[in-house]
Amino acid sequence: MKRIFDEIHGNIELDDIAVKILDTPVMQRLRRIRQTSLAFIVYPGATHTRFSHSLGTYQLANKIGSRLVNEGVLSQEELELVKVTSLIHDIGQFPFSHAVEGYYIKKGLSNKDVRAYILHSSLGDEIEDAGIDPKRLRTIFDGNGLMTSIVDGEVDVDRMDYLVRDSRHSGVQLGHIDLDRLIFTVNYREDGISVLDKGMISLENFYIARLHMYQAVYYHKTILGYELLLRSIYSRLVEECETEMRDPSSVVEMISSNSFPYWDDEWLFGALYRCYSENPNSDLGQMIKDFLDRRGPKVIYEEINYDGGSPGNLEEITERLERGGIPRESIYPFEETISIMNKDKIKVISKGKEIGLQSYPSLLNRIPSSLTLRRVYVDREFVKRARELV
Repeated sequence: MKRIFDEIHGNIELDDIAVKILDTPVMQRLRRIRQTSLAFIVYPGATHTRFSHSLGTYQLANKIGSRLVNEGVLSQEELELVKVTSLIHDIGQFPFSHAVEGYYIKKGLSNKDVRAYILHSSLGDEIEDAGIDPKRLRTIFDGNGLMTSIVDGEVDVDRMDYLVRDSRHSGVQLGHIDLDRLIFTVNYREDGISVLDKGMISLENFYIARLHMYQAVYYHKTILGYELLLRSIYSRLVEECETEMRDPSSVVEMISSNSFPYWDDEWLFGALYRCYSENPNSDLGQMIKDFLDRRGPKVIYEEINYDGGSPGNLEEITERLERGGIPRESIYPFEETISIMNKDKIKVISKGKEIGLQSYPSLLNRIPSSLTLRRVYVDREFVKRARELV
């Protein structure tokens, strides 16, 4: 048994299995992967890591799982599975997370794929030596059962931790999430959650915070602009400077050769410095300099829709900008729909009866289920011209 102090949860007690897993290089790598990617560009305090977040999800999984064991819902063996699954859920994250992952997703490799490869590697052997079958962990990650609902569901331990942690470190205070209240009023099911009516205010605060954090932090217009710039830089970087990382098979090879743990945020910064020093006057060198000097692209068009809304036409805007003389490589269109909640998966227990969320008077019925963002960014030297064209 080992104890680690966490700024969110206080003392976290780690059992022998957790300590063994945490001591592996692939878990130590998460100390060098920032939890919120490039959010520190706007919020200087947001430099916390996926390692601390993993500890937080482990702690919440232990609390929720222990409660469910006491209620006879989970067995002790299933509790151990939930704890380990929560602890390792982020092992497949790329350097700077989604900024770099976007390059590999286009080539068919996601962070979930990387996680699966890692579970087939030496980490899987360590877990098996600790008495846990890695196949059962993969079943939880890929399934839709009760344990999956705790780890990756509507009100899962991942979201419960990162909403509170990211708010703390960014300084963006968007309401209070009462984690203890959620832990003891939310019931997990294979098809979603049911919540006691006395926990509804806490659940409402959870989803309101989720919506606002996506708007104010995760998809903040400046932060997203730098992520799009870094993604563009990375696609050029692997063609001109770090060519061995061009193909997704190189990531799989790193896992096999046990060099993956050293492919982290610091590696990417080092690659940027090397490439810039070798090619300072190239187009790529200028892009890297703009990124490091915080001279990223600016938004010249933005559209926000809730629960669908009217579709925009980013392709038309992009073509208009190109016709106006702005180079295609200096235009960064972005469109994404973000799920906030699945109302069909939320039930309320009121007066001893379970009813659908829509039948219960709750603020949740007025919160959008999804948020669609459409933006177009351009490099700074073209902002004035682009705004005239749009």
